[in-house]
Amino acid sequence: MNDLITIVIILTIYLVISIGIGLYGRSKEDSAEDYFVASRKINPWILFCTLAATNFSAFFFLGFAGASYRGGWSFYSIMAMGTSLVGLSILLLGIPIHKLGKEKGYVTPPELIAGETNSKHLGWLYGIVLVVFTLPYLATQPMGAGILLETLSGGEITYFTGALLLTCVMIIYLVLGGMKSSAMTDVFQGILMFSILIIFVIGFFIHEDIGGFSEAGQSLWDNKPEKFLREESKLGPNDFTWKLLLSYTILWPITVPMFPQLFSRFYIAKDDKAIRTAAWLYPTVVPILFLFPVIIGVYGNIIDFDPTLVDQKSESDNILPLILTEYAPLWAGAIVCIGAIAAFMSTADSQILAMSSIITKDGLPAFTEVKEENEKQIGRFLIIILAIIGLMLAYDPPDTIFDIVSQAFAGLSVLFPTTVAVLYWKRVKANSCIISIIVGEILVGWSYWSAKTGNTIPDWFTQGFHFSTPVILITILTLWISTEIEERLANNSSS
Repeated sequence: MNDLITIVIILTIYLVISIGIGLYGRSKEDSAEDYFVASRKINPWILFCTLAATNFSAFFFLGFAGASYRGGWSFYSIMAMGTSLVGLSILLLGIPIHKLGKEKGYVTPPELIAGETNSKHLGWLYGIVLVVFTLPYLATQPMGAGILLETLSGGEITYFTGALLLTCVMIIYLVLGGMKSSAMTDVFQGILMFSILIIFVIGFFIHEDIGGFSEAGQSLWDNKPEKFLREESKLGPNDFTWKLLLSYTILWPITVPMFPQLFSRFYIAKDDKAIRTAAWLYPTVVPILFLFPVIIGVYGNIIDFDPTLVDQKSESDNILPLILTEYAPLWAGAIVCIGAIAAFMSTADSQILAMSSIITKDGLPAFTEVKEENEKQIGRFLIIILAIIGLMLAYDPPDTIFDIVSQAFAGLSVLFPTTVAVLYWKRVKANSCIISIIVGEILVGWSYWSAKTGNTIPDWFTQGFHFSTPVILITILTLWISTEIEERLANNSSS
């Protein structure tokens, strides 16, 4: 009982501070633009912090550790290389999106796509894809909170109670504060999560049973040398080949800006300088931070856990809280748990706010007139609804955090060719974009259905790459070919 009281006290202090910062950060202005994009006044350092914190989620804390436990050091190559290229995509997309948003008053991603192509139908399709593939990613945040609190408390705090707690606190400061509160709490949560994680990793290696980094490395090499590098001929289902490494290296920079919570943050920047600062800070700082959960996952292999853990993918998401209960006193474990929950909340609040703005600004006007003065209240109501949907999806998760997020990444990557074309290719046609997105999402749906029915995606389609790679290539080709055909048909009819 004393252990539970310790966890509750530490957790309560953190949650109260989060709500307090969220309330302090809210703006005095009462417009929908202020609520959804913080009046476009966020400075460079806060922008970077909110971009980074928003991208660090249950996927970062639990999914990274679980995937690294199964696949070894090769997983870090995936994350480090792909993340380093995200800075380029921030420059490529962030600056024109920011300029167009400021010039034309765009608040949501579909608004920009529809406005620049003069096609409401393309805007609706774009928005539907964003919401459909962000919802399962959203569900991984309360999933993470539930896993951590249940494991750390020895089951006294149930999985669903932990998930519900995170959801309720997030609703409070989002409903009251909007984007500015989200950005301010992201800064606090980002600093907190990384400070705690770094201290935990150091504490893990100096533990008397581990014996330091050198001894731990020797133990890992002696017992699990395949976690460093494995011959091509001996690769197993948990390993990453060079083709998969290349696939994920391409997938991350293409998809990260497509998440609505990241896309929307390009609107909130004070100026171009803020975007450029975030673009060079992101690949400089983030790959270093990614190293810490990977270290925990890889070196978890030297600990005598259930030998079937490596094959049970859903269980490997528990590796970080399992190490906490084994090697940290309860109070320290609770503090690390707070850092992880900070990561979950910093992503979930941004996802919910972004989806709320999309439905308010792009979805509802297709069915009924929405007055500008009512947009803020509608957005607040939708925040509650979306948070509940995310909680319901988390109740019985269908897969590991890593696999759920990978599916979301694949679905959103289909939007990248259209986004780049709208921003940079004057010849692009709205109908071509629609065809391209539909073809891409049919392929993503086919791959998901194949996985759920126990079938494998044919080798002739993937050629050993992650299925997202051929999907992206086909999407690009479809966009280009359909644009050429549409242009020629238009020329023939005019002549």
